[in-house]
Amino acid sequence: MSKATKIRLRFAKGGDLRLASHHDVMRCLERMVRRGAIPVAASQGFSPRPKIVFALAMGLGIEGRREIVDFELTEPMEPSELRDRLAAVSFPGFTWLDAEALDAKASAPKPVWVEYDLPIPEGRRQAATAAAATLMASSSREVTRRRSDRDREVVFDMRPFLIDARITDEGVFRARLKVTPEGSVRPEEVLASLGIRDLLDDGAVLVRTHVELAP
Repeated sequence: MSKATKIRLRFAKGGDLRLASHHDVMRCLERMVRRGAIPVAASQGFSPRPKIVFALAMGLGIEGRREIVDFELTEPMEPSELRDRLAAVSFPGFTWLDAEALDAKASAPKPVWVEYDLPIPEGRRQAATAAAATLMASSSREVTRRRSDRDREVVFDMRPFLIDARITDEGVFRARLKVTPEGSVRPEEVLASLGIRDLLDDGAVLVRTHVELAP
């Protein structure tokens, strides 16, 4: 594995860390960088920031199985060394999976779709399966989203952002959602449209299992 100044890592986020905001996760990672003496490059200007770019932020309460983050370094490093240094100083909830070298001119990660899983109790699978089939057969499905920054509600059609939604043979809700410059639909909104959003309030854990990047 060759050394590089740009390295892409994949990691899992679980345990109590799923209850941390994206901002808090970023702060944890910055502390890990300092602890591991990792030579991360910084942006220019009055308030320089480490050049660490996540493919996609994650909502509170959601676990991630293969999240993606890019590092830009001031000196070349073996990807495996960066992974091992981070693993040695990680906070509980971080599991570093793999690392790969990127071309120095590589652009930031651009997600195009994501996939989520949620286990469904046996007694609710039949109704959820029927609701998912109805949703996928529809040409549109409006949802209402409250914009907290503007204190108003926005109504939009989520169907164009939904690639697939179904209940697997194992009784797992699985949804594949587009990520576009125009936005995306939240997995909680899909759950609400199927009448199973309350499972999250009862302690079920939503898991983001995959983030697909543009070539």
